[in-house]
Amino acid sequence: MTQTIVPKLDPSLAEYRAAYPILARTTYMNSNSMGAMHQSVPTALAEYTQMWATEGGESWDQWPQFMNEVADMAARFIGAPAGQTVLNQNVAFFQACIASALDYTDKDEVVISELMFPNLIYVWERFADAGAKLKLVPSDDGMTIPHARMLESITERTRIVVLSHAVYVSGALYDVKAICARAHEVGAIVMVDVYQTAGCIPIDVAEWGADIVVGGSHKWLCGGPGTCFMWVRPELAATLRPKTTGWMAHRDPFEFAPAPIEYAENPWRFMGGTPSIPAYYAARAAYQPLLEIGIERIRAHNLALCTILVDRALEAGLTLHSPADHHARAGFVAIDFETSQAASHTLIDEHYKLDWRPGCGLRLGPHFYNSEDEVHRLMDRVIELAKV
Repeated sequence: MTQTIVPKLDPSLAEYRAAYPILARTTYMNSNSMGAMHQSVPTALAEYTQMWATEGGESWDQWPQFMNEVADMAARFIGAPAGQTVLNQNVAFFQACIASALDYTDKDEVVISELMFPNLIYVWERFADAGAKLKLVPSDDGMTIPHARMLESITERTRIVVLSHAVYVSGALYDVKAICARAHEVGAIVMVDVYQTAGCIPIDVAEWGADIVVGGSHKWLCGGPGTCFMWVRPELAATLRPKTTGWMAHRDPFEFAPAPIEYAENPWRFMGGTPSIPAYYAARAAYQPLLEIGIERIRAHNLALCTILVDRALEAGLTLHSPADHHARAGFVAIDFETSQAASHTLIDEHYKLDWRPGCGLRLGPHFYNSEDEVHRLMDRVIELAKV
């Protein structure tokens, strides 16, 4: 969003800490990779197993409405209206679903950053067999791509721009609104992956002017694996006929009609086969506290904690592989030094939860449930290890 959120520590968020059991025994700074589990998730999964145990196949009488409920909850994290978002198991499926629905006859270029998470590049590269031409936009520093270069890569031949809101190795944010505007000038569409930002940065699909937004639950949304979501601009959605599909995308899945498929007239047209219902129970439980807190509040606290990470890393002479400008960066900070990979193993053994990536170093992602003291304690140890 265009609003500027001022970094501000929010000590009152400490009241939520007890609801995340892993925080009692670790310094958890890995929400950019896998968010901490809320204590209500086991109860939510028990609700699923109880329904299965007592209702059996009749559970399907309730699960479609349940899935729509969870999809509408996910929609609130991206500013999408109710009734326009659909669930599935992972972003790769949604990418393939959209890729399979496009015609590459006249406009054949798929513009995508070389810094995109490889998972997405794998998917789109395979559609070369269908006529798509992958156009990788290069980076000079392995952390960012100049804004002008992204815009210049979009031409009259561009069919779709596949964009990540944030670079997964650095957290650098793209100007999504400007990229969408440029794409629309040449009749292209934009698919934005918000996996790196949903749950820690306010997002508004209408403000962006985006065509498609995809995301998932196991990072900042703390919902575990198996739940991803996709919003498609309704006017566009009605024109797409995915070749990657399944029985749940039918206008009446339980009719079990013979082929060819008649697509649902709602977002379910982008469904595939049998959905991962248990994961959706976990996601629903995880979403509730974040929606209660509010993403603006989460972002302000995160920025304040990241300020500490950046300032202390620079003071200690460590390498920053993330933008120093807080509003140009997602929710984590990448800090590197010569022995960072070995240090990551030591830190994990000492119950600091974080991760390490090549060309990136330590990725440290404080969330709303982290405290100022935790961040300083972690940086004390990081700086010690960097001197070894």
